[in-house]
Amino acid sequence: MLRIRVLLCLFCLAFLASCGRSTHEYLDNKDVKIQSVQKKEDGDFLVVDAVLVNDDEDDIQHSVYRMQWFDGDGRLLEQSSWRPVIVKGKAPVHIRERSTVPGAKECTLLISNDAS
Repeated sequence: MLRIRVLLCLFCLAFLASCGRSTHEYLDNKDVKIQSVQKKEDGDFLVVDAVLVNDDEDDIQHSVYRMQWFDGDGRLLEQSSWRPVIVKGKAPVHIRERSTVPGAKECTLLISNDAS
């Protein structure tokens, strides 16, 4: 299982490095969806507001998410640790993240239902 995760992460990083100047999303959860992602610059830093929703109204999803921050050339500057998030059925969850290194221009929001 760990080997699969490592390979998946490497694939995602290789894919993201080739994508250029767009905001990326990666989901490993069939019920939790990213409803919206908005980004804005705050001086030399990038701020992202995202809204997650759970399509199953009777379900509660215990997930984790992390942000990856990239410069204008697509190079990874930093990534956050995995953070827990609970997404209840049909109730939107708002996430706000700010890069901690200057120069971030793009980001990737990764969501996984595997909180282990």
